[in-house]
Amino acid sequence: MESQLYKGCPVQFTLQFLAGKWRIGILWNLREKPLRCCDLKKLLPGITDKVLMNELLHFTSKDIIRKNKFPEFPPRSQYSLSPTGLSLLPIIQQIVIWGYDHLQDEKLNKKMFMTPAGIMENLASLDNNINVK
Repeated sequence: MESQLYKGCPVQFTLQFLAGKWRIGILWNLREKPLRCCDLKKLLPGITDKVLMNELLHFTSKDIIRKNKFPEFPPRSQYSLSPTGLSLLPIIQQIVIWGYDHLQDEKLNKKMFMTPAGIMENLASLDNNINVK
């Protein structure tokens, strides 16, 4: 059924890797270095062990993420992006940039305004004020 669902539609095919509450977060957190499952869980507050394991299993079965098992006791493994997974990062980066840009437009409350983009704007205005004096 899954192969027929995505047959011929590149958007639906791509969304199987990006749609869902945790998928972009998992991929984004693996962008810089391999992580253990417990480290990923700390970076994704609210995700359950079962959901994280199911998402990692999905990604490994599609060769988006690679699981590296270490031959030691107790067993240890790390997850990293495969070359195919790395190719999704520019798409995710554009989603992040768009989100920051439009989150600033919302300005629902002061805490929401202090996202990294807002912080950068505040730092830039501080620099301008210092240079003027």
